[in-house]
Amino acid sequence: MRRAPSPTARRPPSTSPRPWTGYAPTRVDGGRIALWFFSGGGLLSTDWLRERPSWLRAVALTYPLLAPMPGWGVDPRFAPGAAIGEPGDPVPPLLLTRAGRERQEIAETVAVFLDAATDAGVRVEVIDVPGGQHGFDMLDHTDESRRAVERAADWMSQRLAR
Repeated sequence: MRRAPSPTARRPPSTSPRPWTGYAPTRVDGGRIALWFFSGGGLLSTDWLRERPSWLRAVALTYPLLAPMPGWGVDPRFAPGAAIGEPGDPVPPLLLTRAGRERQEIAETVAVFLDAATDAGVRVEVIDVPGGQHGFDMLDHTDESRRAVERAADWMSQRLAR
């Protein structure tokens, strides 16, 4: 009986002197990609919202931080709210999942982002999780949390199916 190779056997060695080409995903359609940003990763959505590549079908933001916090020393270019207002191709469909028990300083960045989207005429679909805290998908084992995660996953799947 022949054994399947170990998943770790397919990984490149950390000292590989050349690009590793041993794995090619077979179920990825390069023309239909969606990006999902959580928490502080929301700042990393900036370039994608600014550049808007044709293959980007959707962007989801879950309990995101959408502006650098004072004193963090983050490059000010990481400003998703400013990026969606810049000229260019249309902004891809946006989903924002908002935790109702979010820390005030993070909730304020979300409010500023949503105002910027309104000002730019960009539609943002919002899933509110009134009883959810930051990290609700991992921390809150409630029906409300599960429904929010399912709705967001369904939303993303629908955008990729088009």
